[in-house]
Amino acid sequence: MTDQVLDATTLPQIAAAWQALRDWIARRPEDSGMRDAFEQLAMMQEIAEAEAAGTLSRPSTDERKAA
Repeated sequence: MTDQVLDATTLPQIAAAWQALRDWIARRPEDSGMRDAFEQLAMMQEIAEAEAAGTLSRPSTDERKAA
């Protein structure tokens, strides 16, 4: 579950991760640690939506190495 959340970078992946996370929490309400994953998905969704709208681009690998 954690990998699915952390690896979700496209809007379809994020939507699938949202649903999987909701299902996870419904089956395991005591797993409060997974609730933080909703924040991660919200950030990734915001980034993916900005990229889709053309208002944000991810840095290239070379740009990330230089930072």
